[in-house]
Amino acid sequence: MLLFLGQSTEILILLIAALAIDAYAGGFVWPRSLSRLNPAHLLGRLARWFDDRLNRPERTPRSLRIRGWVVLLTLLALTIPVGLAVHGLALRSGFGWALALWLMVAFVTLRRTYDQAENARRLLQGGTLAEARLSVDALTDRDIYRLDDHAVARIALEALTERFVAWVAAPLLWATLFGLPGLLAQGAAHAGAHMLRRGDRKLYGRAFDLADRLFQTPASWLAGLAFTVAAIAVPTARPLSAARILLRDGGKAACPDGRALAAMAGALDLSLGGPRLYAAVTVPGEWIGSGRARLQPDDVRRALMLYAVSGVVLAGALAATIVVSLRL
Repeated sequence: MLLFLGQSTEILILLIAALAIDAYAGGFVWPRSLSRLNPAHLLGRLARWFDDRLNRPERTPRSLRIRGWVVLLTLLALTIPVGLAVHGLALRSGFGWALALWLMVAFVTLRRTYDQAENARRLLQGGTLAEARLSVDALTDRDIYRLDDHAVARIALEALTERFVAWVAAPLLWATLFGLPGLLAQGAAHAGAHMLRRGDRKLYGRAFDLADRLFQTPASWLAGLAFTVAAIAVPTARPLSAARILLRDGGKAACPDGRALAAMAGALDLSLGGPRLYAAVTVPGEWIGSGRARLQPDDVRRALMLYAVSGVVLAGALAATIVVSLRL
């Protein structure tokens, strides 16, 4: 395993600390003035700024593709040196390690999605459908007013899977491999892909889509393995089925997090993915898994347990890596 500048132990300890801090305090609502200084939010706003000014429909397809690559390379040119500088500062002072931990807490986000999905589950069980629909508005780009209760549960469950890949597994993986530059580069690619205003993945968004897939695909394998191991400790979950569906259906999804989605479907004996309804347009999609497709609030509850235990599994994997690195 390639670990950044030989500082594997320090980086891994900080990653475990970042996971613990977010798990405990990630649901805290910061004042707006402070939240705007979050590095992940700053990257997102910068990506949106470029998108507003360069991603124009009147440009030629070739011009849009070139602009996308230029913006991606610009974001990487800004973030990677920052990671190197913070690491260099950490080697000279404790303030540098505190700054590194702050960056990790900003990009490793475990608690927020858990709280959003749990809120949707509670409203499905004890609230109205209208309230449940509104609770998943931040988790999807679909028309929430056309969702039934099963679709609301599906969105909550699939958001847990997708965001575990993008906001937990991917930052942990790339920070473990390449330290702070890897963490920030992954964050820049994901911010650019996430902030696209127009759905032109083959034009301006082509560069961000390819880069995001590069970072997310191995993270999806990592998340899928974490779900499989976590299923051992979750009542009614099926670890062997999770491993089987991960291998069988993980490549069916068009999104890079298909392996994690397959492991989740197998562990909970569900069918995920499938066709999606956007306004009046049905977007085709492959079904992943071989269980029930009509999800219930209890399915979201089990997915929340699997999500939480998977975070512990990844923390345990980091701790095991620390032990191995100290003995080598």
